[in-house]
Amino acid sequence: MNLKALFTWKRVAVVAAALWLLLQIVLIVVFWDVAQRSDQGLYMKMATECFEKGVWYPDVDSIYTSYIWAPGLINFFILQLKLFGTLKANFFLNLLMNVGILWNVWYLSNRFFSRRTAYIAVTLFCLMYSNVMVVLPAGTEVPFLFLSITALSLSLQPRLRRIALAGVLLAFANWVRPLIIIFVPVILLYFWRHKSRWTSYVALLAPIVLLSIGFGLLAQRQMGYFVYQSTTSGINLIMTANDKAYGGVASSLCNDSTSTCYIKDVERYTFAERDSIRKARAIEWIKSHPGRFATLYVMKLAGLYVEDSWPERPIIGGDGFVDKAAHGGADKASIVKRVWNMFYKSVVYYAVLLMFVIAVVKRRKDILTDKGYLLLLLLLGTLSTCIFSVSPRYHYPFFFAAIIWAAYWLDLKTAKPAKA
Repeated sequence: MNLKALFTWKRVAVVAAALWLLLQIVLIVVFWDVAQRSDQGLYMKMATECFEKGVWYPDVDSIYTSYIWAPGLINFFILQLKLFGTLKANFFLNLLMNVGILWNVWYLSNRFFSRRTAYIAVTLFCLMYSNVMVVLPAGTEVPFLFLSITALSLSLQPRLRRIALAGVLLAFANWVRPLIIIFVPVILLYFWRHKSRWTSYVALLAPIVLLSIGFGLLAQRQMGYFVYQSTTSGINLIMTANDKAYGGVASSLCNDSTSTCYIKDVERYTFAERDSIRKARAIEWIKSHPGRFATLYVMKLAGLYVEDSWPERPIIGGDGFVDKAAHGGADKASIVKRVWNMFYKSVVYYAVLLMFVIAVVKRRKDILTDKGYLLLLLLLGTLSTCIFSVSPRYHYPFFFAAIIWAAYWLDLKTAKPAKA
């Protein structure tokens, strides 16, 4: 082992992490009183309303809403209001979870690659714009990734107690955002390839099933419907399966009476009925336009990874711009300004993407080793996400895998050749 090189990258990682942590604290102070926009602002509003009524989410007032939205996150906010009387605490909870995510990046890099790669991965993670700004939005991203990546790390350890804890964390992660479908298969494949005992499968899956049932029963007691996760698949599918779709989130089409996204007298329908209507219409459109849907799918692969400035929009504005531009509501000058803003804030992200691609090409022989589990996670996340409407922020839950592989390439590239 090249101890000198290891010490150098360790120092760089420590400095990068310290500055990253300090910058997040500064951002919290600067944006302390800024009202949140978009989905994040609505999450906070819904949590506050439930808190004032003395109920958990969802409740009877949720029956005739558009969908059940991130119940785990909204209940997390309600809990904060009960404990602290404010949602300002979420800034610091996000900060703590972000530190936890960083530690897991270090652990997984060290586990599958090397300690040197781990320090490089920490450095790259801390240099990315999104990983600094993400501390501010009150969204699903940080809680979901913290729970899921911690569960992934725990599941790699042979002790049943840790695997069971991983199952618990995955259940809560799914309650926040229904995306553990990409983590569970990777973990199960790891168990199978490493000839884990059957008790490992039970320890992982039993908590997921039992807690999900518990979440569903809690909702059923309050509103009469068994709901254990978000019910947004219908709206996310139809926004990318209609004649005016462009592949991204197109909320404006729900108010466009000429679009199949629009439901007449929508307030008459429950969230479950709306979801059913949207899914049926979307599936029918896909059957009638398979070529168009395939084209959109390819476009979404690019749109998912186009930039890295997404966490700023709920804080400083700009949400909904792409939807507006895609339907002729933005002039050329504003589009150029937006593109430039996204580009210069994404320079490190683009460098990481490039190094990741080079690493996969150059080290393709490693894909079928343990190093490939992270690539599988990234692949499943990308392919499943692109079935629905996409936004650049949707790559966040699995992009850490690309960071680690980029660090792997940089490790190999900067390593000094061994003396003969």
